Formats: sequence, C-alpha cells, structure tokens
Amino acid sequence: MNDQQTDAGTDATLGLSDDELATHPTVFAADALAGQVVVVSGGAGGIGRAIAWLFARLGAHVVIVGRSADKLDALVDRLGHRGLKASAHLADIRDPDAVSAMFDALWTEHGHVDHLVNSAGGQFPQAAIDFSIKGWNAVINTNLNGTWYMMQAAAQRWRDRRHPGSIVNIVVVTTHGLYGIAHTIAARSGVIGLSRALAVEWAPLNIRINCIAPGAIETEGWNVYSEAARAPIHAPTR
Repeated sequence: MNDQQTDAGTDATLGLSDDELATHPTVFAADALAGQVVVVSGGAGGIGRAIAWLFARLGAHVVIVGRSADKLDALVDRLGHRGLKASAHLADIRDPDAVSAMFDALWTEHGHVDHLVNSAGGQFPQAAIDFSIKGWNAVINTNLNGTWYMMQAAAQRWRDRRHPGSIVNIVVVTTHGLYGIAHTIAARSGVIGLSRALAVEWAPLNIRINCIAPGAIETEGWNVYSEAARAPIHAPTR
C-alpha cells in the first residue's frame, strides 16, 4: 500500500490505491464489526492502512494511531468521504506514558475499545555486524517494546472494566535467515513468544491474542531494500 496514493488517482508503484481498498471484494459481512472500536497502530501506511480500510468497511470505528498528523488526518478524511467512521490519534508507541494516556482518552471518547491491531514497526537493512547501539535500540523499542506497551495498556483497561478484547500482532516470518534484518527478526520473535505466553495468561480475562506473519508484502517500506536484499525474501522455502 502506498500512502501517497489518493482517491484522485495519484500513481502508485506498490499495493492498492485507496479507491481499490475501498471497493476490494471481501468475504466478510458489511456489518461484521458494527458498533465496535478498533485501534490500529501504524494505520497510515502499508498493511496497517489496508487493515484500517477493511475494518472501517465492516462497520467499525477505526482509530488510526501514528506519529505523522498529516498522514493520519489525510486517511481519516479519505475514509470519511466514503462514509466510513474513523479518527486519528497522534502517539509514539515507544512512550508508555503516551500510550497509557491515549487509551484513557479513547475510553473516555468512545466508552469502549474492542480490538487492537499492532501493525506499527520499522527497520532498516544493514549487516548485523555493523548495527550501532542506537540503531539496534530504535528497532527493538518500536517493534517489541512499543507492541508490548500497546498490549499491556489495552489489556489493563479490559481487565479493570471486565470487557472482552482482541489483539492481533502483525509480525514478520522469523524462521528464515534473512540478510540485513536481524534486529527486526529478534524483535518480532519476541512479539511471537510474548503473544503465545499471554494468549494463555490472559485467556481467563476473555482477551484473545493472535499473531499474523503475512510474509513479503510490497508496501512503500519495500523501497528501502536493494534487489540483493529482496532476493532471499522472494526465494521459495520448504
């Protein structure tokens, strides 16, 4: 998904346009999520953007979380032009206090939150032997810690209000020895392990947790990788 694509038809090199996301066939009923509130981190671009479109089309009010007000507001406007319900919340998921304040604000505004989709993340291609401490921490703090802060903040409020909840974590395929993304493999492996543990621990609270590893998806983030780095990702696996 290219977040520079607009309903007016701006050229996009990757993914579906907003027009296509608004009309792409789906097997789900149009009111499958009617009346529910879904929080999507990283919802202004890539996979998160496609998720935001689908959930809004299914009747949910989608709260799109990110760090770029311009991108968030533009997507909310496009969804609104389609008659879909959405709002934006500016937050840095790496800041646990900001995450906590956001969920408090969402409960005050909507009266409930029903689903959380953690799609935010980021990494840069580089040989692991050359990672700087700052670069390593940047990826771990976003992809692992940020996901955890979002999960914990949502779960605490579901527990305290005796409200059921659902969490979906978007991760990468961690079972391949892919060049240049060892930092995100480490972070996402942590998310997968965390999700497995909490799916059991939080089940009595009526909180469901799943991970989805979609594989290689050519979003705008794909452009930071060289052809050499992309080749192993496209290679068939057994």
